[in-house]
Amino acid sequence: MNLGLPFRAERGPGAGWSAAWLALLLATPMPAAHGPASSRDEIFQSTNLLRIAIEIPPDGIELLRRSRSATWDQEKPQAQATIKEGGTIYSNVTVQLKGFTTFQSIDRLPGLTLNFHKLAPHQSFHGLTKLSLNNSLQDGSRLNEKVARELFAAAGVPVPRADHALVTLNSRELGLYVLTEGFDRGFLGRHFERSDGCLFEGGVLQDVDRPLRLLSGREADGRAAVQKLMRAVQEPDPAKRYRALSELVDLERFFSMTAMETILCHSDSYSMNRNNYRLYLEPGSGRLVFMPHGMDRVLGMHRSNLDLPIVPPALGTVARALFLTPEGRRRHVERVGQLFTNVFNTETLCRRVQVIDAKIHSEKLDRNEGRGFRRGSSLSYERDAEDLCQRLTTRGKELAAQLAHMNDFLLPPAIPEFDTTGSARINGWKPRCRPGDAPIECAGADGSDSRLHLRLLAPPENGSVSLALAMGCRLVLPAGRYRLVGDIRMETESGSVVASTAAMLRCSSGRFDMERVRLQGGSAVVHITVSDNYAPEEIELLCEARGSETNLVFDASSLRVLLR
Repeated sequence: MNLGLPFRAERGPGAGWSAAWLALLLATPMPAAHGPASSRDEIFQSTNLLRIAIEIPPDGIELLRRSRSATWDQEKPQAQATIKEGGTIYSNVTVQLKGFTTFQSIDRLPGLTLNFHKLAPHQSFHGLTKLSLNNSLQDGSRLNEKVARELFAAAGVPVPRADHALVTLNSRELGLYVLTEGFDRGFLGRHFERSDGCLFEGGVLQDVDRPLRLLSGREADGRAAVQKLMRAVQEPDPAKRYRALSELVDLERFFSMTAMETILCHSDSYSMNRNNYRLYLEPGSGRLVFMPHGMDRVLGMHRSNLDLPIVPPALGTVARALFLTPEGRRRHVERVGQLFTNVFNTETLCRRVQVIDAKIHSEKLDRNEGRGFRRGSSLSYERDAEDLCQRLTTRGKELAAQLAHMNDFLLPPAIPEFDTTGSARINGWKPRCRPGDAPIECAGADGSDSRLHLRLLAPPENGSVSLALAMGCRLVLPAGRYRLVGDIRMETESGSVVASTAAMLRCSSGRFDMERVRLQGGSAVVHITVSDNYAPEEIELLCEARGSETNLVFDASSLRVLLR
């Protein structure tokens, strides 16, 4: 669906990715961002599955058995291995176990990082010096990583590529793995004019205000840039904060990243969970570039549902600091619309999914592997592609419905104005459109925006009416303790109450799904604590009703937020 949103071309190496995305979908080779295509590109474009045989001597196996669930700040045991692939033998390759929630021991189904360069400086694997083999315990379809990474690339975001490989370890069949490109100098050279900048790995569920692990470059330069970044996000004035961040962060790429994270419901990302990211200080511009990682649980498979708002709850400090400025919020929302229009074509995407699945489908069926984490996806490998296409289609419809009213999202919500008693009204209620809902006319019932008259437009001629209505509002709360008190009611014009539910969407303290709260049918009290770590927090309230009435009165006039 084309919403008439303009496409704003990216500056620098990421430019032109929409055309490249179309070329990719037509299965034609794409040139690298810098220089001609090389052997490193072949494995990500081939229609043949790689077969990788790993041989680790007994002492190396014993060493790797000491590994535990990997965290970024721990030294990981490394063993020396020999790798065989396609008639080529690679010696002196270092192997270490990887993963946090997906971690498994070397004797089970381990995730692995292979470094071909560390012990043999001139050695590479199809042009790659480093790669990961992911066990995909959280995505049995093995489709999410490749599809999501291709979409980020199409948006002009630097992201390592993904494909698949059949893996054996000491002649033991491990089965089908997702292979991903490493964040090495070769990767940086494809996306940036210079690859000698400072590269950091974000920790597990840790923001940029925590110690970051240095992967390459001059640490002093990177630390100084991150310290400036933290001072900028703490600037209380929104206009000054935005200007300061625009001088420190590559905002073109940042908003492309947050927009695609939103489109894909990548709730385990930097913007929504302070997770799965890398940070690069580009020497030429002197700006920090955020890059995404870990996309095995997208499109409704982790924390968020497919109706995720186009301005999602933000745990990432930099994302939250920008989303709460008028210019930052506008750029994020508009970028969601641009990428939806230019990149997120569900029919084209589903054709691409079918192509990717055809390459690996028989291996999943023949081995019948029980990689048991399959929330939000089918329990049958035969339907993996169909299931992902259904989720893509559902998300596309939801995005179209939201973007049809994108002006409602453009400005940051206000902090409630508390009176001398510590009480504040909650204003700003508007209809929330869902795919397939009938259009609703909304007018003030008493001159306020918390008591509204709603009328179903153009009811069907046969008189059979099914009213599906959601009213929502957003508010921002600084750090503190609050109480939400009062009622939300949906009534007919005669005063009879219509069955409805109320919900609250939060992301703080690890919460993300809609919390169902009792705000109707009698006075209710909900306690809200906003910690310093997640403040200011943006909260969305929703009231939903279904029925056969064509005229309703929405009444939230008694709802208050109180200081406590």
